[in-house]
Amino acid sequence: MKKSKYSTFIAIFIILLFAISNSCKKNNIDPNKVFTFLGDESPQVVVAYPGMGDKNLPRNQSISVVFNQPMNINSCIQSFTVSPQVQGFFEFTDISLKFTPTNQLNFGSYTYNITKNCESSKGGDLKELFSASFTVGEATQAGQFPEVIAINVNTGTIATCNTNSGPRRNIISDSVNDACMGSPNVNPIEVIFSKPMDRISVQNGISLSPSVPFNLQWISDSIVQINPDIAFTARSRISVQLTSTIQDTNGVRLLSPISSSFYVGTLNLVPTLTSIQLATGTLGDCLSGTGVQNDIMLTSVVNACLGNSINNPITIQFSRPMSQAQTIAGFSISPNVTGTFLWSGGDQTLTFTPDSKFTFGQRYTITISTIAISSDRVSFDQNTSYSFVAGGALTNSPIVQAIGVASQGCSNTFPGVGQAAGGNWLAANCFWDSTLPVLGPNSYQFRGGDNGDGTNANCTDVNTDNFRLIFSNYMNITATINAIRLQRTSPPGTIIQLASWNWTDCQLVYPFGCRVVTLAFSELESSCNGNSFFGNAGTGGDFNLSRTDNMPAGYPFYMITVDTSARDTNNLQLGSTFQFVMEGK
Repeated sequence: MKKSKYSTFIAIFIILLFAISNSCKKNNIDPNKVFTFLGDESPQVVVAYPGMGDKNLPRNQSISVVFNQPMNINSCIQSFTVSPQVQGFFEFTDISLKFTPTNQLNFGSYTYNITKNCESSKGGDLKELFSASFTVGEATQAGQFPEVIAINVNTGTIATCNTNSGPRRNIISDSVNDACMGSPNVNPIEVIFSKPMDRISVQNGISLSPSVPFNLQWISDSIVQINPDIAFTARSRISVQLTSTIQDTNGVRLLSPISSSFYVGTLNLVPTLTSIQLATGTLGDCLSGTGVQNDIMLTSVVNACLGNSINNPITIQFSRPMSQAQTIAGFSISPNVTGTFLWSGGDQTLTFTPDSKFTFGQRYTITISTIAISSDRVSFDQNTSYSFVAGGALTNSPIVQAIGVASQGCSNTFPGVGQAAGGNWLAANCFWDSTLPVLGPNSYQFRGGDNGDGTNANCTDVNTDNFRLIFSNYMNITATINAIRLQRTSPPGTIIQLASWNWTDCQLVYPFGCRVVTLAFSELESSCNGNSFFGNAGTGGDFNLSRTDNMPAGYPFYMITVDTSARDTNNLQLGSTFQFVMEGK
């Protein structure tokens, strides 16, 4: 019985040796090295695959090692390394271990090692360091690292952005400040790679910041379009980010992450008001329903119909289809008037019908705030207001209704619209109007036109220091001009004279008169004036104030005054002296 078992063991051992020998030959391992364990108690690696110098292996290649005796496998796992580093997991028995990478290997060369700290179950160290190198694929397959050649975005004007006909510019090489918000149907960001890319890694490795949901559309294996689900926010900076986990079809990753940005400077999808129309005319016309429709965005309306027994609608036209609920939430009329709303024209026309008549002589202001959004969820860029007077012009004493400078978006007609926070000479509206509190002088900044170099170009009049006064009534232009003066209130004092003026918003019938005057002042101390207010023969005078942007912040101050000798065409005096202090910068 014992002899039979021994014979069986010998047969199995011979078969095992034969199999190992064949495997060694197949994998270029010297069989003689395998059999050195006979008579040697030191643990050794007898079979390992891949072997030294193996080439053109698949990307899912695992690594297997067989020892000549039972091992402390945990010590062998701890002694095992792969370079470049690869994440993976182990399978093992007492005489073997197998390492399988978690992800597919990149094309290129790898080296794995097992140090002598790998011990047998009896505590003996591995006889010698084991190391083998192999190549996944051919070396020529790996090639160069893939690169991002371009990230192209749509740019241009409002018109070209809305028709997708503007130029496409590369944000990697160009500083882009006029990117489109998008268009109703098209707003792609195009990413061009130098090589065919692995699509899954690209999908997982691209992001936009601030986060915008998007889908990817592949144009070719090396060109992909990012299609955002919504328009970009106006006046925002968008970053396109690609991580280094992105790889080409050969598994070669980007050398480093990419991050490039662009500024959304073309406000092509921002909704705007195109008209606000209501009925105007005489009391008889209005009562009979034959009042003439006028647009208060284009005309200063002081004879809006009060209403009749049927209705008195205000029709508001938008540039784009609007979200009904949110646009109504952003609508207001002051003083407050309740009413009903009706949408038409594909949600581009809103009709507001008041529940009651307007009050005679009352000025009403209609505002659409930034709460209002388009149907594709683009909000108004800023609060927008227009006003009208119901029933005719006010019969009260005239007042200065608004003040600004000519370089602003300060109206040439009554009424002017101010800004609650004030503003500088480049603001979209006037400095102030009579519905707002007066702020400190630092909140209102103009820029003098004379920078002190005395050249002819410098002596030419500029409009950043030409003040505009808007009156509530049609004014007697002579009496009103004589009532206006400007003085510098911060030392050192200067001598200022009114050089020229221009009236606008004038009525062409008796008793005539105008409501808006633009004033150019000359400062004796300015560089072009010499010893007189109009001393520069080459320019015919210097109608500018001294430029003071080299002065400390909050300095100097100028005060414009209109005293009560100013009168309207009905000989009504200004209700009280008007004084307004500004900072020259």
